[in-house]
Amino acid sequence: MPKIFKKSVFKFVQSQWGKEDEDTDMVFEDMEEFFVDMLKKRDWILDDQTWNDMDMNRVFRKVNRTFSSSGQQVLYNTLRTLQFDEAELKRRDRLIDFFQHNKDEREKLSCVFYFLGKEGYDGAASILFKGMPSLPDYASWAPVLTVCMILSILSVFLIGVRALIPILIMFIVNTVFHNKLNAHTEATMPAIKYIGKMIYAAKVIEQLGYPQLQKDYNEFFGKCAVKCATILKKARSVGLGGGDPFGLSEYAKMLFLSEARGFLRALKHVEEDVAVLRVLYRKLGELDAFQSVASYRRGLRIFSKPKFVEAGQYIRAESVGHPLLSNPVYNSITIDHKNIVVTGSNMSGKSTFLRTVAINSVFAQTIYTTVSKQYETSFFNVLTSISPSDDLLEGKSYYMAEAEALLRMVNVLEEDRCSLLIIDEIFRGTNPLERVAAASALLQYFAKRNTLVIVATHDMEITQNVDADYTSYHFSENVTRDSLDFDYKLKEGPLTKPNGIRILEYIGYPEEITERAFANTGYVLNPEDAAESERMELSHDGV
Repeated sequence: MPKIFKKSVFKFVQSQWGKEDEDTDMVFEDMEEFFVDMLKKRDWILDDQTWNDMDMNRVFRKVNRTFSSSGQQVLYNTLRTLQFDEAELKRRDRLIDFFQHNKDEREKLSCVFYFLGKEGYDGAASILFKGMPSLPDYASWAPVLTVCMILSILSVFLIGVRALIPILIMFIVNTVFHNKLNAHTEATMPAIKYIGKMIYAAKVIEQLGYPQLQKDYNEFFGKCAVKCATILKKARSVGLGGGDPFGLSEYAKMLFLSEARGFLRALKHVEEDVAVLRVLYRKLGELDAFQSVASYRRGLRIFSKPKFVEAGQYIRAESVGHPLLSNPVYNSITIDHKNIVVTGSNMSGKSTFLRTVAINSVFAQTIYTTVSKQYETSFFNVLTSISPSDDLLEGKSYYMAEAEALLRMVNVLEEDRCSLLIIDEIFRGTNPLERVAAASALLQYFAKRNTLVIVATHDMEITQNVDADYTSYHFSENVTRDSLDFDYKLKEGPLTKPNGIRILEYIGYPEEITERAFANTGYVLNPEDAAESERMELSHDGV
């Protein structure tokens, strides 16, 4: 095994602290597949619709500063599985704090994770969570062929040079066997070596002896290193010989099938100890994942730890921002047992605000971190319907996809646990008459259940229909013929000054169209709007 604590490795992990991982070579389909395979129990998992609505693959990239495959996978699993046990969340936070505030310990552990490295998803994870690879029937011949080779060599002392014939025969047989088995197990050998590195990493971490890791990690790592010592020994023999300039070790492996026998024994022990190795994979991954979250926190302008409250339908966020934005506009809101409906024009910030609340709710219940100055919240199941899309392959229209996304919310509501439902432009895929009627009915249905709903809409009629159960907020902009300014600030009350037609004026629609549009709406200008309209007309006439 290479030395773990090299100066070059130390310098690298030091340079990465608080920075985004520049690795873009991530196969999210593989992570999603192993996420399902690794589930120990089904609690509340963010479904694909919610994950994609929040653009969580990009969010994951932002948070991911892991050095190992297990760390990357466990971080993905963590962000997709909501936690409802505050004690567990605080345990995670203590580990994140440990990495944040203990530089020497963090860097040594990061060197261990770097030593583990990242492998393809057809490697150790596949063996541990999908099942052992199948072996050809002839693989069991390896011990017999080795004995035959040894006997052939020893026969020199009995029959002299005539022993060259059986030696040559066994050399050919064993060479064919070695090459054929290698071709069959080529993809599995790196996985065995990686499992060996996992065991070695556990041994090193246990020997470092950090008291903060003793109870949850070091005790297990020490026992695992002893129990799996044979796997480590055999894994070290797999794939060796690359540094032999004359290739003598390769001939030795073919003559005596040492690599094949070591590989087969290691595989047998892995199968026997697979339950222990799965736990080891998760525990090593946890440490690397929490190191990653600590690095993510270090790079945030502001962050706070959530405070969980007993109330079932409560969020109070002070200066909360979107994790993907480098310069977010921070908003504050308190939602206390009453749903909210948000109005505003396109581009005004509605969808970003919905995603901001959704992502921070997920962060609070997974990594005990929010992008805010202060964040108090209930525990929630989180579901969204923000970006349903046409599915041409299945022949689904936009409206059908949207209707099914909303129906899944209806079907998973629970009496004993509040659901946070975040909906953008409800039923936008159908005509205005039915949209207003159906949306109002659905929102009133949700209001009678154990839910907290945040919904955005363009339809003022919907806000009026549900005002008994929903508090109105809005986003607005300042529009003139020469400028279009968004402040992206959430404001109380419904939108009273629609600007959709104003925006058409701003981008250069003919006056005949915009005037007819205003007339069609029956929109009566208040004195302030009338003055602005007159000013725009004068400007248009060059006065």
